[in-house]
Amino acid sequence: MKIRPYQSDDKQACLEIFKSNSPKFFDEGELQMFENWLDHQGNADSQYQSPTYRNSEKDEYYVIETEEGNLVGSGGFYILKDTREARLAWGMIHNEHHRNGYGTALYQFRAEQIKQRWPNHILTLGTSQHTFSFYEKMGLSVVNTVKSGYGKDLDQYDMVVK
Repeated sequence: MKIRPYQSDDKQACLEIFKSNSPKFFDEGELQMFENWLDHQGNADSQYQSPTYRNSEKDEYYVIETEEGNLVGSGGFYILKDTREARLAWGMIHNEHHRNGYGTALYQFRAEQIKQRWPNHILTLGTSQHTFSFYEKMGLSVVNTVKSGYGKDLDQYDMVVK
């Protein structure tokens, strides 16, 4: 397994990973926003907007590649200027590869990137009722919940490193 920076030609594989996790983990209405994120990652001139992506000074996205060269997951983060917040973004593992350690490796990689380069930032993320317990195992705590915050029957869990 190798975690490497996202490249534009990874887009289709990343979209397939998203689709494999929809509608349980991602609302189908989020697909366009995710595609816009990927376009932005492949082209700095491409604009990206979301409710939490505000006043960002840096963002990065990574993919998990198997030894055979297949992409099985992706995830990134962005750094907010005024709040000293580093927010994880669009983390996902293809549903055929859940519970194989890829999610843990992806989380640890991103957390380490943030810790090394932005040591005074607080790591946060938004996730759902289906994955918040995974992040609790990683050391994050729920600070707020919004019923159906990401879509019908997909609750929003805002989390922060303890």
